Amino acid sequence: MKQQTIKLYVVRHGKTDFNVEGRYAGSTDVPLNKTGISQAEELADKLKLSDMKFDVVISSPLLRARQTADIVCSSLRTSYVIIEQFAERNVGVYEGLTQREAMEKHPELWRRQCTRQLDDAPTKGETIRQFDARIIDGLDILRRDYKNKRVLLIAHGFVSRAINRYCMNLSFDEMHSFLLDNCEVAEYNL
Repeated sequence: MKQQTIKLYVVRHGKTDFNVEGRYAGSTDVPLNKTGISQAEELADKLKLSDMKFDVVISSPLLRARQTADIVCSSLRTSYVIIEQFAERNVGVYEGLTQREAMEKHPELWRRQCTRQLDDAPTKGETIRQFDARIIDGLDILRRDYKNKRVLLIAHGFVSRAINRYCMNLSFDEMHSFLLDNCEVAEYNL
């Protein structure tokens, strides 16, 4: 019996001002900046000219991913589906802050390195374990709804880390060494 697999292409959204300023964006709905729009347009052109064909395009519900998906899907003459599970990790009280601001405003959280601990998080944020479970739920939706399909997923940096960890069978500690650049594509068999 042939094993059913999904060819999954994961893209990180285009650049935002928060990326440029080194701010935690997390679940904050920040828009693409001019560079991010240009990156998304370049990605759209690259995908249109390539031999990659997608059965479905999926997007995170957050604005920066949806704007990237809008540009890509306009070029590919298709639409996209939003799957809530692929939203970026909520980093609670760190959202909108630079690392320096987070260290100054929340020194105890910073000392604990709460964003890198499996079962700790900034106040009102998601732990890595909670976030990872949500991403796995999203991957399960893909497995259920898109068997033997080619899926383009437009999401976020930490989402890409979690998917890479899962697909490459890495430990939670190892996941931190991977990060997609804005509008970079990673390819997996799911």
